[in-house]
Amino acid sequence: MSYLNRIAFANLSALLCGLVLCTTSMADPVWHCSRSYVQVADASDNFQLASLDAEREVVRLSLRDVYTIYQGSPVKVSGLPLSACFNGGKDLLTNLAMRSLGADSAVVQTLSRQSSITTNRLYMVHDEKAMLACITQHHPAIGYLAKPTHTEAVGPCF
Repeated sequence: MSYLNRIAFANLSALLCGLVLCTTSMADPVWHCSRSYVQVADASDNFQLASLDAEREVVRLSLRDVYTIYQGSPVKVSGLPLSACFNGGKDLLTNLAMRSLGADSAVVQTLSRQSSITTNRLYMVHDEKAMLACITQHHPAIGYLAKPTHTEAVGPCF
């Protein structure tokens, strides 16, 4: 094997290894929901209500709700309009998130350019930090992150 062929082979091998690492290291997106206060009864005293405590739980959604909101149709959760955050860039995580719903990311990007975006309650962000802030700010809201994240305001939905 000539010197140039060895260099070309080494470069090709490095490129293929890089592609394999990139595709295998990108896990499925983790859907995150904003949290709400929920009153939980403590019935430990002979089935009598001893107290009511407030806990923060993620809003409860069905996959149909998630699909519907990312298609641009309104969804309500406990009487409040649901918001959806998405990364407007053409990143792999957005494509995987939309594919997990059976939707195409091009649909959401088209909706983001419409003047009715605020009535659809879709919010475009450009990175994961902004995604987390969007879910927190637009309660009740949903979005996706690369890994499970637990804060006082946001947690994994499913």
